[in-house]
Amino acid sequence: MFRLFSALALGLTARPVQAADRAAPAKDAAPPEARPVPPHRLVWSNASFFRVNPLGLSNTTRLGWRHKLSGRDGILWDDTYVFAGPSAVVTPAGVRGGALVEVQPVAVLRLWGEVAGTQFFGTFNQVLSFDDPGAAWDDDTIERLGEAGVPAPRSGWVATGGATLQAKAGPVAVRSAMSFTRFDLALPAGDAYFYDQLWDRLAPNGRWMALNDTDLLGLFGPVKAGARLSWTDDLGAQPDDTPGGEAQLRLGPLVAWQVIDRAPGERVSQGTVFVMGQWWLRHPYRTGAVSPQAFPLVAVGYAASGDLRAW
Repeated sequence: MFRLFSALALGLTARPVQAADRAAPAKDAAPPEARPVPPHRLVWSNASFFRVNPLGLSNTTRLGWRHKLSGRDGILWDDTYVFAGPSAVVTPAGVRGGALVEVQPVAVLRLWGEVAGTQFFGTFNQVLSFDDPGAAWDDDTIERLGEAGVPAPRSGWVATGGATLQAKAGPVAVRSAMSFTRFDLALPAGDAYFYDQLWDRLAPNGRWMALNDTDLLGLFGPVKAGARLSWTDDLGAQPDDTPGGEAQLRLGPLVAWQVIDRAPGERVSQGTVFVMGQWWLRHPYRTGAVSPQAFPLVAVGYAASGDLRAW
């Protein structure tokens, strides 16, 4: 889920390389919108979001080397690259830091993988662990368990990876991102599950979970608006008839406003404000069992990116 919102925001700031970028005679002689894209860049990005139902607050930072893979002309080759560097996530409940590799061999396909160490502080009822996959983990239960005893700090590792397919036809863009995440935390003996607030599910320890986000967006200048369908499951680690075993599904509108849009090579080249609301279509507690289904997940955030050096 850390990846979900950072990818959402940073992905919406992506600027394809235009023919004018490649044709510019010299960086200093060309206006910003027509400067060539440097083949080697030290780039940074940062994304922050706040979310309710469930509650969440996160900041993601990346810094790394980005190399343009192809100098060929054509829509498939305008934005091909490889990126490698450190990444960090900070929340009120914990921190995460690791190494990220991302490759876009053609414009319609992006692949990525990340390995990170994580540390939960034991605050905000994170991380509560369980030995029973059928244990309840609704908001009231988590709050009650947290009040009964402050969760101990937990550390461990997180491995993530995935692929994104994306396409654009006129003013319409489609994107589908599939990701997989595995937590390996130092939980008490016998506990094989824990409640992860950002994923909002009873997560299996030492097993994989899957997440898919599919967007359909209309492009209206600096504004992108459409809908997002999100699906998540734990790949059979728990029985489907348990509160943590069933797949979750939500759907709702997504709007992004690109407030900064400059050519690659600038210290700050992209900046986007986004708002998303998704109603829970399938969830053990948020479709009327505990929380009313009329109350959606709502997230607001801001993402920015740029170059520290280009050559």
